[in-house]
Amino acid sequence: MKAQIRKQVLVFMLAPPLPAVAGGDIYAVNALLPFAKDIDYHLFCFASGDEDVRKVAVHRELYGQIFRSVHLEQRPLMPFQMPRMRRAIHLFSQAIRGLPFIDASYYSRSALAAARRIVRRHRIDALEINSSHLAFFKKYLHLPTVLISHNIESDIFPFWLPAGLQGWKLKFVEWVARRSRRAAHRVEIENGFGFSAMTFISPNDMERVVADVPKYLMPLHFNKRAVPYGQKSQTHFNVLWMGGFGWYPNAEAVIWFAREIFPAVRDHLEPDNIVLHFCGSNPPDELRALHDGSRVFVHGFVDDIDGVLRDAHLLIVPLRSGGGIRVKIIEAMSAGVPVLSTSKGCDGIGAEDGRDIIIRDEPGAFAEEIVKAARDPSRMSALSAAGLRLMAARYSESASLTAKRRAYEQVGVL
Repeated sequence: MKAQIRKQVLVFMLAPPLPAVAGGDIYAVNALLPFAKDIDYHLFCFASGDEDVRKVAVHRELYGQIFRSVHLEQRPLMPFQMPRMRRAIHLFSQAIRGLPFIDASYYSRSALAAARRIVRRHRIDALEINSSHLAFFKKYLHLPTVLISHNIESDIFPFWLPAGLQGWKLKFVEWVARRSRRAAHRVEIENGFGFSAMTFISPNDMERVVADVPKYLMPLHFNKRAVPYGQKSQTHFNVLWMGGFGWYPNAEAVIWFAREIFPAVRDHLEPDNIVLHFCGSNPPDELRALHDGSRVFVHGFVDDIDGVLRDAHLLIVPLRSGGGIRVKIIEAMSAGVPVLSTSKGCDGIGAEDGRDIIIRDEPGAFAEEIVKAARDPSRMSALSAAGLRLMAARYSESASLTAKRRAYEQVGVL
């Protein structure tokens, strides 16, 4: 019997995904690992500095469990990092090419040349692109391609106009912005680059795509072992924030918490045994100022988020802006942690206020719910169970992998 030839798939990601700590990396890796026994994966990702290079070198064995080869490409300069004339040429050339996300572009001739070499060397059969920011690879490589959509990214990156521009400079940048936004809409909503299949975390995102292209709902999933809520500590009520602060909506959220919500909670911390924990890299100064080492802990980056979730009684998500499905909520609910969120924070999750989640948008009401949660473990236990049921119904591993398999069948690698 003739041996089956394994298909070669080139996977594009914005940054080195291993170890998978951030939600987007966990989502991507969880959907790659089960297929690595049948497909030869090759990784193409971008390095933003020496730390990314070191990260890949240190974890080479971990990468080898999924990827047959790894290519690290230096992240191109952002337009604001370029000299003025080079910036103008860069913006104009990408606008003329019809590329999206021009103000945060990953396109470069060297990246494209490197990808073409990998395609030839490994006889790549298909591409998997894990961000619309990298859609240009499909435009130029002409291979069957699956777009793994983590969000409708044009909602999050609408092309921010620099402040202080006037006259012809302002008109030029406005023209570039219009071209960039139009291209992003064309790529994400109209499938203008001709993806063979597209997957989505959120049904809301999938419904917005009008193109006649195979579309699959590939829900985010976390393989967590939930601690029964009744087995959590009775001596403290641990309230958790998790999420890095390099992302503006996260920083905005905790600053709003510090200014508007914390003053209404402060006097209840000790009487109700409430302890606030903020986990995430680069916390803003206003949040750091709340740290007292007793009732408020600003931890920074935490390696073992699973341990933090095991001890958490409530996740808070006081987000006021941003788009896309909230990875932190799916991760917490999968671990059996109840969630208190703003409407914006849980948009697209499919959770119902009072049944699966608590939703409050006013700072006073948000603060009141933290205190009420600490005083009502039975209610929190019921929310924990409801969240786990929601995860089993809508965010299961089997549903996610079935969608991924169907997308791969469209590009002929399974």
